[in-house]
Amino acid sequence: MSKPLLWRALWTLWAIAPVVAAAYHFGPGQKHYLADRAAGVLARAEREQQDAMTLQETAYQSHLRALEARAAAFGSDDPTLHDKAKHAGAVEQDAYAAAATAWQRVADTLGGAEALIDDQDHSLRQRVRVSRGRALVRAGSVGSGAEVLEGLLEEFTASRAPDPSLERQVREELATAYYYGARLMRLGGRPAPEWKEISGRAAQQYRYLAETARARGEDSEALNQQKNVELVLNLEQSSLDELFAKARPKDSPTGSGRIGTEPRPGSRGRRRGDRPGGGAGLDGEIGQGW
Repeated sequence: MSKPLLWRALWTLWAIAPVVAAAYHFGPGQKHYLADRAAGVLARAEREQQDAMTLQETAYQSHLRALEARAAAFGSDDPTLHDKAKHAGAVEQDAYAAAATAWQRVADTLGGAEALIDDQDHSLRQRVRVSRGRALVRAGSVGSGAEVLEGLLEEFTASRAPDPSLERQVREELATAYYYGARLMRLGGRPAPEWKEISGRAAQQYRYLAETARARGEDSEALNQQKNVELVLNLEQSSLDELFAKARPKDSPTGSGRIGTEPRPGSRGRRRGDRPGGGAGLDGEIGQGW
């Protein structure tokens, strides 16, 4: 190529560069831009989640100290012990409030990330929704978190080829949300029919998880889920005094834990696996992190 022709070609490339850039931006470039933004937001959510987990651990340790202080003050006339119990309770309350705020921040950030994820990346969107539902539950918005997870489970039920591992994760998170909700509702003095409806949902999901694990030949997982069913039964059969004296699950929030006992608008009643034949399910003291 002669020199004049070379410069002409370079000039032509330079002249159309803005057009190419605009086409890229509003086509593939826009998708990459949103994907990059989503990745950045998800990275921030990961950092925020680590902070929330640290604050949750701090809250749990303060809860154990408060239980110990209350036990020491119980039946005692020593004003010093009662002051210590009162102080420990205040520290516990502040610690759980800080953890709840941190978990809500995680949920809000994940909501922002979800809005940036391309419609075609359905699997990633679902995984972000699982994490958002989980964060909402741990923030104390148990009903809202459960609703997110219930919506996901309905999607899996309607899908001809759901992701089996993700569906199991959703069921486990949902069962955990139900357990937390039933426990908090009972401690908060809600009528027995209300909290038993929610604990029953937890047991149904754990039984389904146990049965399907057993069918896959995963006996240890089936045993873990069976233990979770037994924890639900223990919640139903324990006296209130016993529940107040026992440490709450490690990741449990505080608050009312209120979950609606009526089907939510748009729900389709009982879903696949709601009434398995027999079996059980629960992961240790309710999944990892309890």
